[in-house]
Amino acid sequence: MIENSKEEIEFRANETMSEEDMGQLHSIHNNMNHIAEARRKLEEQAKKPSARECEECGDAIPEARRKAVKGVQYCAPCQEALEQTNRVYSG
Repeated sequence: MIENSKEEIEFRANETMSEEDMGQLHSIHNNMNHIAEARRKLEEQAKKPSARECEECGDAIPEARRKAVKGVQYCAPCQEALEQTNRVYSG
């Protein structure tokens, strides 16, 4: 039977925690990148004029939506469908 010294056990525990911490930091980093990308896309969208008609279905986009969502290009139902499709394909 091999016995581990107290120092070896503590070293292994610290090594494992470091790996867990690195994993958490990696996840945080990825989340921050996704947020930055979403903000960049929103800023680009806001530079465009809001469409009066949906690019997808051609229905009118209500004035309240055009004012609330700068640079809007889709009616609410089409936007929701587009986001749902993106969720499916992005995992």
